[in-house]
Amino acid sequence: MSRVFMRGLAFTAGLALAISAGVAFHEGTKADSKPAVELRVDQAVPREVNETVQQALVRDYSAAWQALAVALANNNAAALNDNFIGFAQDQLARRVRDQQHTGLRTHIVDRGHKVEAIFYSSEGAAIELRDTATIDTQILDGNTVIHSDHAQIHYYAIMTGAEDRWKVRVLESGRED
Repeated sequence: MSRVFMRGLAFTAGLALAISAGVAFHEGTKADSKPAVELRVDQAVPREVNETVQQALVRDYSAAWQALAVALANNNAAALNDNFIGFAQDQLARRVRDQQHTGLRTHIVDRGHKVEAIFYSSEGAAIELRDTATIDTQILDGNTVIHSDHAQIHYYAIMTGAEDRWKVRVLESGRED
């Protein structure tokens, strides 16, 4: 084979590898970005939610959704460990195991959350949230999309203080719009 042909082949292979790595990086960064969370606390009872707690809740609830997207996209339940505990962690880890077993993955594009605090315990250890999330979901078998949808989904979440952050203890979905 000629030297020119070999160089052209090597260049084409290198270009294809670079493009596929760029696509994989771009897909990974979508799952790695934190979703927007708008928090309203004016209806929380029986205790008022102070500004410091509000900032921590927005930071940690957003991080939890980011971790959920990474866990489902990569079939890696360990991604849940820093942001989920108890029932929510068990339930989501089971979903990841089910995906691993079937060979599927879930890609989530999180368009944001409108969250209302509805109960903040008198000792400040737990808070109940009502969330309206706008989410695009793709179910993939390998790299083939087998299902795709866009929905507004209502969630109820209970977050509890743990270590140095709030963690999601319960995450239950309600009806879709």
